[in-house]
Amino acid sequence: MRSLRIAAVAALLALAACSSAGQPAAHPRAGGGGHLTIAEAHQAFARFLPQFALLRSDYSTSAVRRLTVGAELQAQLFFRGQAGPAITRLTHQALYVPKLTGYPRWFVAAGQQTGSSPAGHLFVMVQSRRSGPWKTAMALYDIGSLSGMLHQLASAVATDAQGYAQAVPLADTTLVVAPSAMPATYARYLDGKTSRAVRRLFQHGPNTTGYKSLDRRISRGARRYGWLDTDHQAPAPLPVYALQLNTGGAIVLFATDDTVSWQAASSSASLPAQPSGREANYVPPAFVVQRLELTSVTRGMRLTVTAVDRVLAFVQPKGVGFIYPLIVNGAATGVRES
Repeated sequence: MRSLRIAAVAALLALAACSSAGQPAAHPRAGGGGHLTIAEAHQAFARFLPQFALLRSDYSTSAVRRLTVGAELQAQLFFRGQAGPAITRLTHQALYVPKLTGYPRWFVAAGQQTGSSPAGHLFVMVQSRRSGPWKTAMALYDIGSLSGMLHQLASAVATDAQGYAQAVPLADTTLVVAPSAMPATYARYLDGKTSRAVRRLFQHGPNTTGYKSLDRRISRGARRYGWLDTDHQAPAPLPVYALQLNTGGAIVLFATDDTVSWQAASSSASLPAQPSGREANYVPPAFVVQRLELTSVTRGMRLTVTAVDRVLAFVQPKGVGFIYPLIVNGAATGVRES
């Protein structure tokens, strides 16, 4: 939940994915007729995007449930359509469509938004049944330098002569970690519960060693303001998606569940005076205080935020390399006091 704990520098680039998690399947079930065509995918995304963009100004739970599912549904319900940056119009759109004949079926859409708040956006679009609505299971974004994002997508994702992308099998043994195992592997890595051999698979960066260092720094800083801070990751019971790369590796997109708690060591523990204050990095976020309508602190009070982290990772083949989580977008899904 790094984006909830302290403002994070946006991670690198985006791509996208398919495969199945240990629970709900992202690989389609048998029976569905012909595969989705690239033209049909473009039409579906063109209908979806304007409606999704309107959630920020015309929010309703029915609209969110009509347009999102899984991790994105959780995020948008909590933030009332405000999860992620606003979208006006995406340029340089690119779609990556696997040949899936069963259901659920999916494809990936990406594009750039320019202007005062440039961002790269990527959507995993899912259709659960024939003639059912297309919804986004994950809407990732990357704020910052976007030049080359779609160029990297186009040059990295493996496609056939007709332009169709290649989905990676659930239990692909050619990768250093199978797509289905990525949620648990990444969660254990962040919690410090993996072997040295697994730790060494994760390349240094803002979402690996940087995140763990930040976590320790926040925990130490929280004590100065009267709070005991803990952060625990777990694999989310949601589908995993992966697309094959020309290198033989894969882009894998999955989710983890993040639980952050602050326990007051005394009744003088600080609440955020202002969002920009230094203490805001080390005490419960302002939105937690506002949601729970807190005006004072009692010793032993525990404030807990649950969140879903939507992760986009580059996973290399065995014998070649490493795992690099490129983008991690965290979004709260609940708050409670105990």
